Amino acid sequence: MKNIIYKKYTKKQMLNIIQNDAFLFVETNLGDNYIIKKQDLSDFIVLEALRTGHIAELKIYVPGIDEPVITTFGWFLNKANPILREEIIERLILLQTTNIKPQKVKIFDNEEFIKFNKKQMGIENGKVKNFDKFYKKYKVA
Repeated sequence: MKNIIYKKYTKKQMLNIIQNDAFLFVETNLGDNYIIKKQDLSDFIVLEALRTGHIAELKIYVPGIDEPVITTFGWFLNKANPILREEIIERLILLQTTNIKPQKVKIFDNEEFIKFNKKQMGIENGKVKNFDKFYKKYKVA
């Protein structure tokens, strides 16, 4: 499956996700950077492991929190925020231990994303507008 190529969201789709859904920043040890919908995380972890021959190490971040909320090696979780882990673990184990194939995942177009202004990115007064709604629960006190 090394020939996995991710399709990209349109600008309109990205703006809709930013305003109405949770998204994550993914950094790999191979120099790749992605932005994905939170609901796609389990499938993305498995797809990246398959795409890279299980050597990818991922660091997953949420907007407004500087530390990774999950780190992986291949498709295994290394360190994980317990709340986010609970949200994804059932699907991740299912993908790891059965013949169920991961769903296709779309990614943000990073070049378009960096062109968005603060209002489009949902940043108000230096803070992510939907932080409390989508991300606050992952913040370690």
